[in-house]
Amino acid sequence: MVAVRWDFLSRPVSRGIRDLRSLMATFTHTNPGSSTAMQERWARLRSHKRIISKVKLLVEWDEESAQQRANAVTVDVSHSGCMAVVGAPLPLHRRVRLIHPESGRKAEAEVVWRDHEAWDVGLELVKPDPSFWGVKF
Repeated sequence: MVAVRWDFLSRPVSRGIRDLRSLMATFTHTNPGSSTAMQERWARLRSHKRIISKVKLLVEWDEESAQQRANAVTVDVSHSGCMAVVGAPLPLHRRVRLIHPESGRKAEAEVVWRDHEAWDVGLELVKPDPSFWGVKF
């Protein structure tokens, strides 16, 4: 028999001046051995190790023949990309330029994931470069 447990966790989410709270549901499947199998599966799917790091970025993209720009900060980074909070609703598969203001370096990336609110996005670097983030892996 398989037992299923739902946990509802409250986590702070900063949006401007206010500190909002959102609910996050976690699903726990308590089949013996499934936890290890799931971790191994994710390890195979991820191309590189992630590191939690706040890196401030500028994100640029072209939209309707005009250049757009938004501030962003990473949640985590890897050799091949990052998860970031971006101050603009970027659609999936949008090609963007990431600018690291401290170093002046630029990198091309694509939006490969976005949260339902469109503030949290997954960005994949077109040419993976671990040195772009300025952190040690």
